[in-house]
Amino acid sequence: MNDTPLSTDRRLAPDASEAAFRQWLRRLVTGADELKAFDAGEIDAVMDRDSGSAVLLPEAQSALHDSSRIVLNALDALPGEVCVLDSNGVVVMANKAWRLSGVAHARAGLDVRAGENIFAACRDVPAFERVYAEEMDSGLRQVLTRVRQSAVCRYVCDASQPRRVCTFTIAAIAGEGPTHAVITREWSSEPTLPKHSRRRAEPAVAGAGNQLLAALSPREFARLASGLETVTLTYGEILYEPGEPMQAVYFPSDCLVSLLTLVEGRRALEVGLVGREGMIGARLALGAATSSVRALVQGTGTALRMTSARFLREFRRSPSLQRTLFQFTDTLMIQISQTAACNRFHIVEARLARWLLMTADRMASPEFHLTHEFLADMLGVRREGVTMAACALQQRKLIHYRRGDIKILDTPGLEAASCSCYRYVQTRAANN
Repeated sequence: MNDTPLSTDRRLAPDASEAAFRQWLRRLVTGADELKAFDAGEIDAVMDRDSGSAVLLPEAQSALHDSSRIVLNALDALPGEVCVLDSNGVVVMANKAWRLSGVAHARAGLDVRAGENIFAACRDVPAFERVYAEEMDSGLRQVLTRVRQSAVCRYVCDASQPRRVCTFTIAAIAGEGPTHAVITREWSSEPTLPKHSRRRAEPAVAGAGNQLLAALSPREFARLASGLETVTLTYGEILYEPGEPMQAVYFPSDCLVSLLTLVEGRRALEVGLVGREGMIGARLALGAATSSVRALVQGTGTALRMTSARFLREFRRSPSLQRTLFQFTDTLMIQISQTAACNRFHIVEARLARWLLMTADRMASPEFHLTHEFLADMLGVRREGVTMAACALQQRKLIHYRRGDIKILDTPGLEAASCSCYRYVQTRAANN
């Protein structure tokens, strides 16, 4: 980031004639007195209720470009927080709502004042805010150079709880001279995370055990680290339900999460299993905001959590993260499709062996706790069927099973007892 002047030789064609533009503005004016003042030419700006942006009348736009200033009273009359920047990012004017909000929030949220440079403010933010400041810097430069007409940037002000969050809407003021910009600022609350997130969380550390993150370069992981928190996920916790918003994503370290599809809203059948090799919430990268499955923790352990908004920002800016995540998503789709075929064509004993091997791989341990009832739901069979299959594997001394505690005694033997689906998925994942 730097404070070099921004300029361009391009000119935007007007969207409509001045008369049409004024008629459009007239529809934004509310109240009989305000409408009368508007028609008399006594109002220089109005607020767009949909975008929250201040829109200047043509006369005010010309005055702004000619003299780099705007009538302060016109801005002060606007209810939203508004500031105006010149083509170099210097604040020409900040309205009363912006100034009062800056005092109330101890000048958090890039609270620049008249004469200050917003690019300099972006450069001087604390380390935690740097990723948001860089996004703001980039969006504003694109607007001022007319690459974009507008931009919206979310900004988290500090690491305290509850976090102070604001949204900046940047709109270009185009004319015959250098482009100016109007910025509006709106404060909001940080999204509420699932119940387990209320427990104490710790910052993420490198080498936390997730293989997807480990595949990133140290530089890529370092940038992600400020948005990652280590949380403990407990057996039986539900991270997502079908149709509900995915407010956070999870990168398992030593826990295990089942992806379940619901039949008639009640009976659950496992379609996928995710552990340290991947993430929960990969559907966000495909443009979906809600979950299509129930994500159920079936093995207690730790995971790295990141808010969905932060994940999407990092995903869009990191080709390395995109490549790694798409590879995992492809592997997960192979697992899901193969599981569907396995549940249809293979016997319970072979399916149980496959499932135990997959669990051990993701837990990085041959010992774990699972009840017959839980296994029945995972495999889509009756509890008695699971009991018979587990007894058969135990009689062959492949596993030891007592009161839900399972220990794999003979991994090669269990692989031989498993159906071919286990090896097929493993091979495809290795070649991905």
